[in-house]
Amino acid sequence: MTSFFIKSIQLLFSISILIFFHELGHFFLAKLFKVRVERFFLFFDPWFSLFKKKIGDTIYGIGWLPFGGYVKISGMVNNEKKDKLITENTCKFYSQTSIRRLLIISGGIIFNAILSILIFTFLLFKYGEINIPIENAKYGIETDALGKEIGLKNGDVILSINGKKIKYFNEIPQEIFIGNIIIVNRMGKIMKLYLNNSKKSLIFDRKYTTLPIKPRIPSVISYIFKNSIAEKYKLKIDDEILSVDTGEILFYDQIKEALFRQRNETFLISINRDGDFMQKKIHMNSKGILGVCLKTFMDLDDIFFFERKHYSIFDSIYHGFMKTWYVLKNQILFFKNVFHIETKAYKQVGSFFSIAKEFPSKWNWEIFWNFTATLSIWLAFINLFPIPSLDGGYIFFIIIEMLIGKKLNEKFIERCTILGFLLVSFMMLSIIIWDIFKVFIY
Repeated sequence: MTSFFIKSIQLLFSISILIFFHELGHFFLAKLFKVRVERFFLFFDPWFSLFKKKIGDTIYGIGWLPFGGYVKISGMVNNEKKDKLITENTCKFYSQTSIRRLLIISGGIIFNAILSILIFTFLLFKYGEINIPIENAKYGIETDALGKEIGLKNGDVILSINGKKIKYFNEIPQEIFIGNIIIVNRMGKIMKLYLNNSKKSLIFDRKYTTLPIKPRIPSVISYIFKNSIAEKYKLKIDDEILSVDTGEILFYDQIKEALFRQRNETFLISINRDGDFMQKKIHMNSKGILGVCLKTFMDLDDIFFFERKHYSIFDSIYHGFMKTWYVLKNQILFFKNVFHIETKAYKQVGSFFSIAKEFPSKWNWEIFWNFTATLSIWLAFINLFPIPSLDGGYIFFIIIEMLIGKKLNEKFIERCTILGFLLVSFMMLSIIIWDIFKVFIY
């Protein structure tokens, strides 16, 4: 319950920030061009609002339905019937030039993109970056059953994906996610793996799209349990297990299976202790459990040589912009898969329930802001869709006006907006129902 509460609070706080900045973009551009803003609301307020206060010509408030927010701009919808008590024509939206109207409508998208850049800039300046250059992962990759189903094997060294040389190890899962061709070095043999739609469906046809790929690492002991076989035979922390009754070097992914095969058996275990090679004769129990925890790749920075980067404020701005672009590009490439039914990428489309699950169960500001920045550029991208009632729909109408040289009929735009609102509402309801279906049935 505590985990659910923390995730829910993070989600509410995150979307509040995103909605506020989005509506602030419309508000700022409208005020800049002296267009009257009647209402500025965080969240929707059908029937009643939690808070509202009129300051100048604008009513500011907080609604109770956290599915969005809105800025009501005078003259944007022709429902005022030329009421002179409301405002003069010069303060109305449709009295502005096409360029000004385009900027006002684009304000939310612009501010969401700026917010993403600012957050990534701040994170890079404060925390920097820690990465493993792919050439430092000298033992190749370790993957799970899913990775093996799409053609990968433990020990593969990934050379390129879609013709792109991968610089850092943490980029691999995302690039595979959107890629089509993987070039690997498998025990000295260069191989080409094709990710067709049927293989993509293996990735997308799950509740989570995370593709577990880690650097393959040696078996180094980090902890020994009391009264265990390891303690009985005097194994030590930092011992590297080299082999179990064979001459083969064992990696993290092999050790459990190798020990299980030796249950109820007596065998030689070879270890490296501070550069000294030694062997111990061990009798394994019926469970095949040695009684140790092994180090993860994050514990082995003396082997993998992590690249730590610290940025100046000016470098952070540049890299913040580039990270925003990288996230947006990957989101667009993922979205393309949604329209290929055979990839089953549509199963990963989700509502607020899916978003909430991505937040950590313990509050972590770095993860929170990183995820908020990602959602911000995603919100900007979604609002570019030329669907009436979304910003992209209004932008589409304005561009048509600019091309034909005259304004479109306001009644026509109003009707299209109503239809667009109904379409978006239907889509949102369908996604919520699908999300509930995934949680309780799928």
